[in-house]
Amino acid sequence: MIEAFSLATAHRFQDALASQSRLRHDVFVKLRGLQHSSYEGLEFDEFDTPAARYLVWRDDCRVVRGLARLLPTTLPYMLKSYWPHLVADGELPSSPAIVEVTRVCVDKSLPPSLRRTVFPELLCAIQEILASTGGIGMIGVTREHLLSHFIRSGIRWLGRPDEIEGETERAFFVPTGSIRPEYHCRKYGIGLKVLSNPEDFASAAEAA
Repeated sequence: MIEAFSLATAHRFQDALASQSRLRHDVFVKLRGLQHSSYEGLEFDEFDTPAARYLVWRDDCRVVRGLARLLPTTLPYMLKSYWPHLVADGELPSSPAIVEVTRVCVDKSLPPSLRRTVFPELLCAIQEILASTGGIGMIGVTREHLLSHFIRSGIRWLGRPDEIEGETERAFFVPTGSIRPEYHCRKYGIGLKVLSNPEDFASAAEAA
């Protein structure tokens, strides 16, 4: 199952907030050698605000082993702040119905039988959240083959690829209805509902 929380609700999820930051440090700072901000084994950036939502997959010891961070496009976000040139027409989304997906990572030390399901489950959880809150889609920057491996149709590439932090990456938009990786869900037996706390987002939608 995928758990989702913000700074306001992180206290309900043990040390998941710190644990996701440790995973980011291991993946982006230690393994990839990127010059991201970090402190005592925790990676962070200016987008870790109360508006961020963290989707995590935790193992039996409650350690975060998979992560995706959602940022609202109505506030500063990574694509708009750092790589707007990746959007060919210059139209950077700014809508409460569109989120940016960032800091996606999976712990490569997980057994393959578990690791192969984590990213598909994260995608399913993103779709669940968007569907329950009236969201129309997600944007982000990624390696083209990675996203198209899981999402077989519906991807709209927003511009030409470029080198981003040492990788050839490209900006994308995927509508809510296309986010769930149907093939992988069937292959690995992933159910229709993967979010452990959907009530949090139903409440948020009602409040809005």
